[in-house]
Amino acid sequence: MSQFENKLIQNKADTLLIVDDSDINRAILANIFDSQYKIEEAENGQQGLECLIDHKDKIIAVLLDVVMPVMDGIELLTKMNSLGMLADIPVFLITAHVDDGVTRKAYDLGVMDVILKPVVPYIVLRRVNSVIELYENRRELSGELYQKQLEMIEQNRKIAELSVGMVESLSMAIEFRNGESGEHV
Repeated sequence: MSQFENKLIQNKADTLLIVDDSDINRAILANIFDSQYKIEEAENGQQGLECLIDHKDKIIAVLLDVVMPVMDGIELLTKMNSLGMLADIPVFLITAHVDDGVTRKAYDLGVMDVILKPVVPYIVLRRVNSVIELYENRRELSGELYQKQLEMIEQNRKIAELSVGMVESLSMAIEFRNGESGEHV
């Protein structure tokens, strides 16, 4: 196993962040996912953002409510977008707040899916896990691509060394074969 693969395994994201101001909603969502993931919880967007910053490499996905005190879900989503976190961490809006404007804004910011409360456990589990699997596959392919790029760079370096060696050998052979014009080569 390469050093790069070891690093990927050590940094494997395995924690689901649930951001909701309702203890009951957090408990329901945690109960659905706790057999598959470690669970982090936040009561509002500000706590969620702090958790994301502190544990960015461990968070595999975020389940986010919209209406919360201190910082709402759309504000957190906006901050995540501006920090470039949404490329690596899928976010699911889980809300009872049905508003086309909020839904549209969430999708525009980069939310992966909007799931309405009350949640149906097997549906939310399937939808979240499907997207997480896609993100993991993309991450794995990116890692393999990076490894292949490193291999190609190393091969190109070796080819360049061989080319220089070949040119030097040919110039020495010409020099020894023809003393008069060999010096020009």
